[in-house]
Amino acid sequence: MPTESGTRGLQQLRLLQLFDSQFPIGAFAHSGGLETYGQSGAGVPALRELMANQIDLGWGRGDLAAACLAWTAAAGPDANCALARLGSRVGAYKVIPSVRDTSIRLGSRTLSLVKRLYPEVVGSLQIAPPHHAVVVGAVGQRLELPVRQLLLAYAHSLVVGSLAAATRCMPVSPTQAQTLLVELQPRLVDAVDRVQANPEAALFTCTPALDVRCHQQAFLHTRLFQS
Repeated sequence: MPTESGTRGLQQLRLLQLFDSQFPIGAFAHSGGLETYGQSGAGVPALRELMANQIDLGWGRGDLAAACLAWTAAAGPDANCALARLGSRVGAYKVIPSVRDTSIRLGSRTLSLVKRLYPEVVGSLQIAPPHHAVVVGAVGQRLELPVRQLLLAYAHSLVVGSLAAATRCMPVSPTQAQTLLVELQPRLVDAVDRVQANPEAALFTCTPALDVRCHQQAFLHTRLFQS
């Protein structure tokens, strides 16, 4: 039997692995519409506003709430059916096909990889449709990751992924991206607090301008990112 400190250590290592940029699920290939903004000349001020809007009204509500609800559902009876119902709800608010398809692809790859790495605890999970946020929550529960730490790490990974994309498609330096990350960290904590207080109420998004840019990205003359 592992000691209490040993259990906490394993949880921390699993959390770091799940959200490591080298975890091979292909998240680096997606900018979430930032490439469209970049080609229109947007820079750091616009990126700051976009990230704040995402945290307050985008994935900072919808995806974090989905992960929180999935964490609870994965521990309950008939978990696979509950997760399937949640996945259908998540898909309903992802109105842009590229965003919805990306979520399913990332979730499918994450679930497949985690099943290979931890078959004894995750192998029984069946999630259809496997939206990424739902997979993150369910896998986190099966790996015995505390929900608050899981949500904070997930939120951090989402904003870091966006900032990394911005350094490749916008006039944003790595140092500027890290400075912006520090500015956004309190907002991430507030987002997790809001979601944990009432995940059902937080399960929505309202970022119409960004949704339009996500759709337009598929029609750019040249692209660095898949979506």
